[in-house]
Amino acid sequence: MSSALAAAALLRLTSRDRMLVTLLAELRYLTVHQAQQACFPTLSPRATSQRLSLLRGRGVLECLRHRAFDDRRAFWGLGALGRVAAAALADGIPVRPSSAAVGALLIDHLVATNQIFCDLCGARRAGRLGRFSWVGSQHAHVDLGLTHLVPDAMIIVPGRGGERWLYCLERDRGTMSADALADKFARYRLMHERARERAGDPLWDARADSWLMIACDDEPRAVRAAQVASDAGLGRVWAGLAPACAASLAAAVGVPDDVDSPEHLGASAARLPGVVGGVLYPPEHLAGGAEMGGPA
Repeated sequence: MSSALAAAALLRLTSRDRMLVTLLAELRYLTVHQAQQACFPTLSPRATSQRLSLLRGRGVLECLRHRAFDDRRAFWGLGALGRVAAAALADGIPVRPSSAAVGALLIDHLVATNQIFCDLCGARRAGRLGRFSWVGSQHAHVDLGLTHLVPDAMIIVPGRGGERWLYCLERDRGTMSADALADKFARYRLMHERARERAGDPLWDARADSWLMIACDDEPRAVRAAQVASDAGLGRVWAGLAPACAASLAAAVGVPDDVDSPEHLGASAARLPGVVGGVLYPPEHLAGGAEMGGPA
């Protein structure tokens, strides 16, 4: 696709459209309701759906649908033009179609995880949370030598004192066996051990102090997951219902006292050195009106 076409496409995107494109480059797929929560909070679901359909007609978005007759959900991701636009907004960093293809294979788990991101967006707009960074599973890989760890997402939040807090998210939908869950939590323990060995590296220091958040569909599963994590030797663990995850994180971290300062508004406040990928919310290139749900 020519640079002229990409430039023309960017000029036709509103600030909210650009936010959606930027987020989808990391989140891969959102439902209409999630797109409304994250990017179009002042629009109705119907108006949001119409906007997504318009962007689809322009080649910015593509729509993936379940084939089952009893499941009419639609999942919205970037089309060819959207990937070009996302790369332009990210200073030329390419968005690979293969990443969306992997996400499509695990669509139910992906959108369940992304709902927590959307809940965090709501906490941000309500003034209960400062700017945060979300790193999807495709960028959250942790090399542990003979094995590796892949959280469902990593959340980076500036604390009240200017420190950065790292939360590793596991969206537990009850599909993993107890043995598989124990194995994954053992890898979190190994990550903490490796982190202590690499003290002084900002990224590994953040991993050493990180919290594990286990977001479950029901309370009995959350209780069991917390016990398995404790048995694995993990101390910094939150386990609870998925809808309560964002509110609990916001309550724990709060809003920095100097949230409006240039330091906290900049990318450095919610990013970790060495982390490739991830997306800030709200993205840096958006005006305050779009951030808080004002005019596009």
